[in-house]
Amino acid sequence: MVYGDSSVMRLPGLRLGAAVFCLATLGSAVATAQAPNPGQAADAYAAGAKQNAQLMQKYTWKMRVQLTYNGEEKPASLYQMNYVGGQLQKTEISAPPEESGRKHGIKHRVTEDKMAEIKSEVEALVELTKKYMAPTPGQMFDFYSKATIGPAPTGGVQASGTSFIQPGDKVTYFIDPATKSPTSFNFTTSLQGKPVTGAAQYGQVPGGPKYASQLTISAPADKLSIAVTNFEYQLNQ
Repeated sequence: MVYGDSSVMRLPGLRLGAAVFCLATLGSAVATAQAPNPGQAADAYAAGAKQNAQLMQKYTWKMRVQLTYNGEEKPASLYQMNYVGGQLQKTEISAPPEESGRKHGIKHRVTEDKMAEIKSEVEALVELTKKYMAPTPGQMFDFYSKATIGPAPTGGVQASGTSFIQPGDKVTYFIDPATKSPTSFNFTTSLQGKPVTGAAQYGQVPGGPKYASQLTISAPADKLSIAVTNFEYQLNQ
């Protein structure tokens, strides 16, 4: 079996869709270089998340998912995203081509056992990332209770904390005080004792929801990275 099997390419998009924009609702909780009241900040986060989720249901957009393994970019999958009856729907509109032989520069063949191992690793990365992209109000309360807040090196405000989702991790939010919206979010954590990093860039639909425009996840020890891009937000007619 050739590693480029499209079933692996589609895997990351199966479960990330509903989570990649949740942290865009950080809102005004960390708008200045001062520590906010943890309870009020967590409440603001919860209210913002609910409002943003309601706005998101009025839109249709595209999501592109690309997997890189062992330094080789695999063909990306493209999905149409929209809500039906309050449930997020994902329709694949461009699947990676089936690969055979040495087409598309494929250099490595792997066994079915190795394919299963890679799929399992990708699924575990996705599940871990969901926890960071969609924290609970309680987790946000804990974060604000011990966060270090101050000016960001590149301007704006940053809020950093450790042991956010699991012991030893580190997260940092970067906030634009003018818009009171997050511009990016980084996290460093581990999976089965191996390092994992993630980074999200945020956008704003004019008059609409905030969203994660780009998300990258990297597991160097497993030679895996996942890139997710959300774009072309259109108001439902």
